[in-house]
Amino acid sequence: MSDDAKTWLSIIKTVAKEQNFEVAGADNKTTCEVYIDKWHAVAFQLKVNRVGYINASQWECDDKGENSKYGRSVYSIRSYTDCIHFCSILMASSSIRSNRIT
Repeated sequence: MSDDAKTWLSIIKTVAKEQNFEVAGADNKTTCEVYIDKWHAVAFQLKVNRVGYINASQWECDDKGENSKYGRSVYSIRSYTDCIHFCSILMASSSIRSNRIT
């Protein structure tokens, strides 16, 4: 894993924790999950690919809530700017998600 990808992953995990996401996956691994609630699509799997970018896949299920899985990558984090944009997505997702408790 490139040093940039390690840094981006670390930044994303820190922001996710600050936004009350759960973060699953060992620190030395190239794959982790960040999620608040998989049922409301506020869940992402982050994978460092062999080129050194981070692919972010969103949690998906059918309209009955079944056949759940992480889908194909919806975001590709290739720079510090991409990392910051993805963190903004996490922050927005945390504050406007469906069925939130106030």
